[in-house]
Amino acid sequence: MYKDFLKPVSEELQDFAKSCNSFSLGASIKFQEDILEEDVNKDKIALIGVTESRSKQNDLIEDVDFSLIRTQLYELQLGNWTIDLYDFGDINYDDDKKGTEKVFREVINGLVSDGYVVIILGGTPSLGYQQYRAYDGIIDKLYYLTVDPKLRLDKDEDQTTDENYLTKVISHEPFNLLDYTNIGYQTYFVAQEQLDLINQLNFETIRLGQIADNVKEVESYSRDVNAALINLSSLQGSDFSSSKNMTPNGFSSREICALTKYLGFSNKVSSIYVCDYIENYKKLDHLLISQMIWYFIEGKNHRPEIKSFDDAQYFDKIYVPTEGYNYIFYRNAETNQWWIEVDYTVDNNSKKEIISCSEKDYEQALKGEVPNRWWKYFKKFY
Repeated sequence: MYKDFLKPVSEELQDFAKSCNSFSLGASIKFQEDILEEDVNKDKIALIGVTESRSKQNDLIEDVDFSLIRTQLYELQLGNWTIDLYDFGDINYDDDKKGTEKVFREVINGLVSDGYVVIILGGTPSLGYQQYRAYDGIIDKLYYLTVDPKLRLDKDEDQTTDENYLTKVISHEPFNLLDYTNIGYQTYFVAQEQLDLINQLNFETIRLGQIADNVKEVESYSRDVNAALINLSSLQGSDFSSSKNMTPNGFSSREICALTKYLGFSNKVSSIYVCDYIENYKKLDHLLISQMIWYFIEGKNHRPEIKSFDDAQYFDKIYVPTEGYNYIFYRNAETNQWWIEVDYTVDNNSKKEIISCSEKDYEQALKGEVPNRWWKYFKKFY
């Protein structure tokens, strides 16, 4: 049973949560011993930590502690939320790296299979590969998203490292990756050959400047995501310093909170891994991570209802005829979210998918241009 691999939140922290005011997150959060049979079919979010990190040089274990983040989180005030919240504590790690990877994978697989949306706090970004592999047997075609200043495409070696976990996601069986997007890469950290590879695979890379200009663009990329990873080194060093790999440029505190809220809006996302954390004992850093978690929960609680695209009460169906193709768009009148229809052929069978896009894609079609999201998805099958 995967819960056997989880070390419950300490009694001291549980007592602290209960001592918070009645409007706080701490007053309503549940712990392992609070699980009830009637909770099985409810919407629920589980918070867990991975206190094991690894040094780059010799792969030695460096413990991290999330107690100060938890205390900041428990003190935040509840939103207008209906989803049950659990804090299941931390994963018991193994001195052997492969043992820790196996436990991590089994815990995430178990929680997602049981219907939890899982928020993971961690140190080692390399466990992103195990987050991805945790969906084996759950989702056949996975959409994975990372928020990272780099593309982790180093040489494929036996060991999974912070620099090659994306290589393993792309190149190792079973090949479950349908789509991948990286948000916030910084050009001087990324080789042109890496960008070319991602483009050849019909995946997406969105430069930091593109998102900084309009963070709302993240929503269309995050809407269909199943699993996401946020590397804390994607934050600018002036706003956050509890990361092994700080940089002067990156997302601001406001932008990263907006980004996590948009990830929460997704009806499909079931895990988010916040990694590359080190304990610097800086209250503002603990508070920022707790606010990122708060915004993700806020997004989850207010995500749009799933409606049929045929329901004219909710969706405008818009035809855009062009010289080369007749595009069909769907627009949710309440949320102003956009989708586009893609026709393709697999094994001589005609198929149709309706995929998320942005208003920019609609504007491209109006100009007679091929919408970027349509073209990226279409090429996957040809």
